[in-house]
Amino acid sequence: MERRDFFGGALGFLGASQLSAQGPAGTSDVFIERAATGEPHKGKALALITPHLDDGPFFACGTVAKLLKEGYAGYFIRTSNDEKDSYDLTLGETVAANERDTGEFLKASGLQRAFDLGYRNHRMDDVARTEIRARLIFLFRLLKVDTVFSYDPWGHYEENPDHYVTAQAVEAACWMSGGHLDMPEHFAAGLKPHSVMEKYYFARGPQLVNRVVDIGPTLETKLACLRSCRTMMTHMIKDLNASVAERNLRLPALAGDEAAAIAEFTKVAVENRDRVVGGKHGLDYGEEFHYIGPDKSLDEYVSRNAVRL
Repeated sequence: MERRDFFGGALGFLGASQLSAQGPAGTSDVFIERAATGEPHKGKALALITPHLDDGPFFACGTVAKLLKEGYAGYFIRTSNDEKDSYDLTLGETVAANERDTGEFLKASGLQRAFDLGYRNHRMDDVARTEIRARLIFLFRLLKVDTVFSYDPWGHYEENPDHYVTAQAVEAACWMSGGHLDMPEHFAAGLKPHSVMEKYYFARGPQLVNRVVDIGPTLETKLACLRSCRTMMTHMIKDLNASVAERNLRLPALAGDEAAAIAEFTKVAVENRDRVVGGKHGLDYGEEFHYIGPDKSLDEYVSRNAVRL
């Protein structure tokens, strides 16, 4: 996520999300996903795939937490090395700090393991998408991923190359991982074709929103995930304080204790936004997605005509 003008971007996101919910599908076509009882997803796996550590916590970790409670096993795949996301550290120090924060994020989120692909931050448009795609296909097959969370490959006006390159690679890998002629060398290692069946895509700008998830019960987990991204949250806060100081102003709540400042920032930047999103749909808090589910076009034919082997 770009740090330079977060609050401008956050306000833009609110406007964009309001527009997107009124877009091609219209609010009447938005499905509201609520918490399920028990563990109906036991045995399934999800992957949160983002270029930067804080992308998931900003846009999707309320829903990720909900699905983990319902039985999913979860994994985090980070495509960049986040070397550009600190306020006053060197590139190497920034990579190390965000790597440490990744460990805290795993604890806060309940995700089992992180896989870092390590591409240079803000330089992912230098990397062949076919390479990223191949690595994702391997992980989808290895982890037997059923559901992914990532940036929307069809989201509009995305300026960060890390976001749209990752999104395009994820979308292609989701269906190619099910092909028996794509990366057949994997099968010699004992892997099998495995298609990703569900996709929850989020965006910073306008997108088709057809699913809103009730994250009221998991909001605290989402906020804990954000607070775990300490280096990045501190970067945003110090950037904001510096821009305010240029106008001879000061934000006392963001100028003192680091932990208190991060708690205040997450409340203002994210909790309030999720309250607005939820309020549009009769929820306390919500997250919006372009959701793509499994292809069920042949289900009726199969149910009527299939016989046991």
